[in-house]
Amino acid sequence: MFSWVQKRGTSEHRAGPETPLQGPEQRYWFVWDPLGIVCAIVTWTLMLSAAWILIRDLFIPSKNVFYAVANGVVFHLLASLALVSHLRTMLTDPGSVPLRNPPGPDTVSYCPLCLSAVPERAYHCIVCGRCIHKNDHHCPWVNNCVGEDNQKYFLLFTLYTGLISVHVLLLLGIPFLRSPAWREWNAGSTASPPSPILFLFLVALMGSLFALVMLCSQMCSICTDKTTTEMLYQNKRSQGRQSVWANVKAICGPRVSLAWLSPFHSPGRPKASEHHDMA
Repeated sequence: MFSWVQKRGTSEHRAGPETPLQGPEQRYWFVWDPLGIVCAIVTWTLMLSAAWILIRDLFIPSKNVFYAVANGVVFHLLASLALVSHLRTMLTDPGSVPLRNPPGPDTVSYCPLCLSAVPERAYHCIVCGRCIHKNDHHCPWVNNCVGEDNQKYFLLFTLYTGLISVHVLLLLGIPFLRSPAWREWNAGSTASPPSPILFLFLVALMGSLFALVMLCSQMCSICTDKTTTEMLYQNKRSQGRQSVWANVKAICGPRVSLAWLSPFHSPGRPKASEHHDMA
């Protein structure tokens, strides 16, 4: 279980906990955790399976072309945004502290595992094998820590997952409640929906519950400027910013725009701690 970092434009890489490359050049980040990789594959499998079942069992048999096309476009747009957000969360360095990081003015402790001076609000992750600045938690479903530099993408992943789940539940629930099958089932009939539809319903239900819990957790963390780790361990060093609005802009970007909802757009915000540029 370790992170892999590679410099763009070169083929040099090392299989092990690697010091993030310094400077503005983009780095590739991936955590080689077997459980996390399996969870990430399961996430994609469930999303793609849901899309296939919707197309095969709901949209193609529908006699209403506008209904099928409109809902198909909405679902696949949301699914695409969710999967891109998942990839950005998984492949973005969450804010790692360089290995053997020398002491600086913001140093508060020393990590014997990273052999690094640890700046304020950085916490070690045993799965990533690194100290992560503003480490909220390690999420196996995205196979990465949620930290300062990828929290926006994780927030978007939970948001779009929730919207997809609600959309699927409405697609399944409204026609069912309006059909005679609902009255038969409500009267105690042994009739049951087809297995693929039942599977789709369970996936959407679990997705909505996951998204609700994680979205509320992330919004609470962002608005209070306290990570889940700091809340659990009651870290008093985190003082927060001046306002909730400033905290939101620090994660999503300095200017309100549609880019806040785009996983393709990096926040482009000044770092609270230039942990990547430390010599």
